[in-house]
Amino acid sequence: MAAEKSWPASNSPVGTELRGTLSLVVLVFLCGWLPPVASGQIPLNERVLVVYNSNAPESLAVAKYYMTQRSIPQGHLCRISVHEDDTISLDEFESRVRQPVRKCLEALGQRKILYIVLSYRTPYVVTIRDQIDSLDQFIADIWNEYSPSRAGNEVGPHPYYGGAQSQGNAYAPFVPLAVYREQPHALNIYSVWRLDAANDRLAKGLVDKALIAEKQGLSGKACFDLQFGGVDALPDVDSASGDWDLHQAAGFARRAGFQVTEDDQKAEFGTAPAPLRCDAAALYAGWYSLNHYNDAFTWNPGAIGLHLDSASAMNPRGGANWSANAVIKGITVTSGAVAEPYLTGLPHPDQFFLYLFQGANVGDAMLRSTEWLRWKIVNIGDPLYRPFPHALAPFNAAEHHETFLALSPPAITGGNSLSGFIGLSSPAPESGASVSLKSDHPDIVGLPSSVTIAPNAYTAKFSIATHTVNSRTTVRISMAASEEGRSNTLVLYPASH
Repeated sequence: MAAEKSWPASNSPVGTELRGTLSLVVLVFLCGWLPPVASGQIPLNERVLVVYNSNAPESLAVAKYYMTQRSIPQGHLCRISVHEDDTISLDEFESRVRQPVRKCLEALGQRKILYIVLSYRTPYVVTIRDQIDSLDQFIADIWNEYSPSRAGNEVGPHPYYGGAQSQGNAYAPFVPLAVYREQPHALNIYSVWRLDAANDRLAKGLVDKALIAEKQGLSGKACFDLQFGGVDALPDVDSASGDWDLHQAAGFARRAGFQVTEDDQKAEFGTAPAPLRCDAAALYAGWYSLNHYNDAFTWNPGAIGLHLDSASAMNPRGGANWSANAVIKGITVTSGAVAEPYLTGLPHPDQFFLYLFQGANVGDAMLRSTEWLRWKIVNIGDPLYRPFPHALAPFNAAEHHETFLALSPPAITGGNSLSGFIGLSSPAPESGASVSLKSDHPDIVGLPSSVTIAPNAYTAKFSIATHTVNSRTTVRISMAASEEGRSNTLVLYPASH
């Protein structure tokens, strides 16, 4: 990566900025925010496949320990045999990993299994010529239904991914993976995790700490480490979108009742000039030191943390990377990249924490918050871990509405039109609610000065016209109604892009 903090959003800028727009419109604007849905009749512990490496005795020991602690049936143990327990070639992956895991899935029912857990000392990298990818994410698409051959960023979002526009506060609601799988044309994709660490004791500890938190409740501080000095002036594109994700995650945690530290300065937690610490941490998300862990945390049992950097899980068993050291220091769940993932290829922390607060387990929340499969990400921990089984107020209400401003699509070639959607946190009065609108570039983006939300309704739609541009241009669109307001970023591209 050329610059540590100036991340390319994707090889294809327009494709990256269309983050699940269609599903976002259908789910958010018609349904509002939904609590978790009943996830079928099969208990989730019977929907887990556990994979171990027969060439490493500790791998089997960790697998059996996990299965005992979670009451996973013994028939759900799957054997692979690989001599290298970190990096393997694509050919070896095909013969020594994909084929035996497919056989295990076929024996149990490929649609029955939702979660695949790789035990300690199973390989985590697959190499394709000079490209480094996550072996775990190739297993997530083990039937090649998401993509027959190409890497994730060339394919686009997988169908279970929840669309989001962070600045606009517009999110697809949580849907359990089991409910998605019941849809007629649902893909057989899996939430893939690993119980991996510097040693087998730490790997088993990932299970123990999740169970402690489920029994006692997850509590502690929530810390969020931004980079660019406050989001108010930032468009939600390119590197700045990372700060928007983190700012939104902090806001969700604050409303869920956590004591929140949100630092928007360039210096990271634990670094000069004024080192911040996050002791007794329950939740964390931040960025950005490449392949480095600042020892600025103590982790409560059940703690969950995401660090956004290109080598955050380069080696889950050791080295300088963030994820390995966070596990050594006591974190329970984390996720990271084995190689440069692009910012949009990392899990989105705002979506992830929102879904957890709505009652999801980490396996569902992480998959629904990670845009691409067959890419660079490894998830460390127990996918069955559900830190907030009854969800947290206000996100556990049968009908919970938030002020939002969404654009469909959020990126477009100048000269075309698009739609905007607005929503309020409470229903409009009998006289309706007038919402004012404005653009900071009225010369190239035209929209009505106001739109009326019908009596007792929460949402309204409006049209946006654009003019041609000579270069990529970001335009801020804003709404205001009484004391409620929101903005969002529209990206316009020249016709020749």
